[in-house]
Amino acid sequence: MAFTIKIYEKNEYIYSLLKKRLSCFYPDAYIVDPYFDEQDYEDRFSDFTRVIYDPKDINEDEASAIASSPIKLTEDGGIIDCARLISMLRPTDDAPLIAKPLTGTLTAVIPFVYSDVRDNFIRDLSSGFPDSDMNIRLDFTSKLRSSWHSRSGCNMTSLLEACRSKKFVPEDILKYCNMNDSGFLTPGSTANYDDVNDLGINRSITLMHHAASLAHSDLRSINVLSVIEGFRTKDLPELLAECDKAIILLPARSAIEDLGSKDLISMLTKTLGRERIEVYYAEELSLRDKNGNNLIQRRFAV
Repeated sequence: MAFTIKIYEKNEYIYSLLKKRLSCFYPDAYIVDPYFDEQDYEDRFSDFTRVIYDPKDINEDEASAIASSPIKLTEDGGIIDCARLISMLRPTDDAPLIAKPLTGTLTAVIPFVYSDVRDNFIRDLSSGFPDSDMNIRLDFTSKLRSSWHSRSGCNMTSLLEACRSKKFVPEDILKYCNMNDSGFLTPGSTANYDDVNDLGINRSITLMHHAASLAHSDLRSINVLSVIEGFRTKDLPELLAECDKAIILLPARSAIEDLGSKDLISMLTKTLGRERIEVYYAEELSLRDKNGNNLIQRRFAV
């Protein structure tokens, strides 16, 4: 059953991130920006309309006049909690809607640790992935920081160059991958040391979009893990927009007091939603071996 979601948010950047996130859970919904699209053509094909509004732009009475039970964008005027929005958008029993199943996951790891510590963490993390047909690893890193160098001629540079073609489809990612010694299918490192940066942020965003489509396809079950390093902070929200989970790996708990770490976590939490952000500390991974526990997680709460 089709329905319309109208998002009254004048900040185009916030609106675009919301649209990407909500469309993953409601792929059949018409998600529109009323400030840009003044037509009401989508209403003719919808069974009902839900409204999300920013109190800075319109008040509750104005939003209620457009649709019943409007949803305030934030509870406290600061953080946008996408999990809350998704739960409140769920239609009532008399207007059922079945969300598209996610058969795989797209996970991003943003590490601030040595590469061996990072790879040990990823090895343990992958053991907890949902059962799938295969696990894919994409290293958006410099060649020096990549964990595996393919000898077959396939590499991350070739994949980044290929994905710009209009003929490229998400399944084509598999053509550039080989199995590494950790059980991941991966293209490995770039051909040159700085190709990820030299090819530009838009190329990485395009490949992440294809990776999300591959992971969320119902044709087969595939988990994709992306290692994200060296990007500008302002580019991360768009790069991570379609991830199911973004993990920040810090060296120690004391790093959480660093102003840069605080700002990064706060920014990603605000733009992606707290339900998708997790923070781990490398210093505590050793406790797993001593105590026989799984990875010790510290979730950052804001």
